Amino acid sequence: MILLSPAKVNLFLKVLRKRRDGYHEIQTLFERIRLFDELEFSPAPSGIRVESDVKSLPEGPKNLAYQAAWLLKEELGIQKGIRIRIRKRIPVSAGLGGGSSNAATVLLGLNRLWNLGLSKRRLLFLAARLGSDVPFFVLETPFALGEGRGEILRVLDHPGFAFWHCIVKPRFGLSTKAMYDSLTPSSLTPLKVNVKMLFRSLQEGDSKRLSKFLINSLEGVHHKRVAAISKIKRELLAQGALAGLMSGSGSAVFGLFRSQEAAERAARFFKTKRPQWQVFAVSTF
Repeated sequence: MILLSPAKVNLFLKVLRKRRDGYHEIQTLFERIRLFDELEFSPAPSGIRVESDVKSLPEGPKNLAYQAAWLLKEELGIQKGIRIRIRKRIPVSAGLGGGSSNAATVLLGLNRLWNLGLSKRRLLFLAARLGSDVPFFVLETPFALGEGRGEILRVLDHPGFAFWHCIVKPRFGLSTKAMYDSLTPSSLTPLKVNVKMLFRSLQEGDSKRLSKFLINSLEGVHHKRVAAISKIKRELLAQGALAGLMSGSGSAVFGLFRSQEAAERAARFFKTKRPQWQVFAVSTF
């Protein structure tokens, strides 16, 4: 069995406060996008084996896909084994949710492959134990508002059109933990976004209005990389983006464009100027 594992961008990310449990209270808008890893599932006599075509990716218990398979086996007492082959296209350490998506795809895939019959509610509960972004991918929806640490989700109506982005991933990556650990009180934004206005922007497909919501509390945290992130945003704007933003904890930056043609034109510009970088023109999925 082969399944696609999609990426995401955060159209906005506000870090509201640090919680007593060490996590941060956030408000974010997830958008699922047409950029995919591919996961191939094969039966095995016992155990869990995860392989990848990216050398830097852990293949044992530190891999979220492995953890997802282990959690299902542990919770349900499953003796069957599984081999999972990950073909990576989503950049690593980019803020695009590749690892979280892989974990969600394992939960969904093994639920089907092993005929477990787990409800969406049960899968979401398990997903939240694996990571803050994993539940969004389990929902299998284009847009969701995330609160709490990101695991409390509200599905947003999707009228059927797609937003277009040019995504630019520079050669350096950023650690999610390091980014959140670097937050200072001045970085926090206790005011929540106007959700009604946000919903209206989505429902009407108003890219221009939506662009006004683009904010990321983590964007200025990594002082050594602020200049590089800012430069990519300026170049995206120069190529016609309505707005540019770092996705999640970075280092990928995306531009919001009016059309597929405009996003693809910007992608060609970056691919020519920065051939070592990973660049994609993608839409809502």
